[in-house]
Amino acid sequence: MKTAGGTDGRDLRDRLRDLKVDAPDDGFSASLHRRLVAAGSPDAPGIWRRLWPTLKAEPRVLWPAFGVAAGLAVFLILGQVYDVPHPRGGGVVAQFPATKVAVVRVNLTAEVAVESAHIRISLPEGLYFWADGRELPQRSFEWSQPLRAGDNDIPIAVRGQRPGRYRLTVSTRIGEQHIDEDVVLEVVEG
Repeated sequence: MKTAGGTDGRDLRDRLRDLKVDAPDDGFSASLHRRLVAAGSPDAPGIWRRLWPTLKAEPRVLWPAFGVAAGLAVFLILGQVYDVPHPRGGGVVAQFPATKVAVVRVNLTAEVAVESAHIRISLPEGLYFWADGRELPQRSFEWSQPLRAGDNDIPIAVRGQRPGRYRLTVSTRIGEQHIDEDVVLEVVEG
């Protein structure tokens, strides 16, 4: 940079050259350099950082999330793979201990809404209907009710007296149509 007198530009250049020289640091930079060389190269980044370099969360936070996701995936897969056998094939639909009350949900499916369906639930010897903390003396219940199109759940509380397999019978009559289904219940020790 030149000025009219010429000396100001030279002074400015001299001052800028003086700025290039670092102030004495009492050997700090040399000491730091020696320590860094002695420590060697840093460890290679983990697999998460190599696969996902822009990852903001720490990997230790991701492991529990990965575990939850894996558990959910297993639950969903097993829910699709495990098929409850149909009672007509002799398979057990529900299993419960003799010391407990089980709520069995009978599902009546209607293609269209039904104004009145006559329903009868019968229990064999060894199973009892349960209400208000005690067993009921009736072996069957009958009633009429409307059914909506689709699924209609009917909860039934039962208790087994002793271990064994029992068939709960569900009879439904809609007009002239009569449908009987057996639900196999297994009472186990407990």
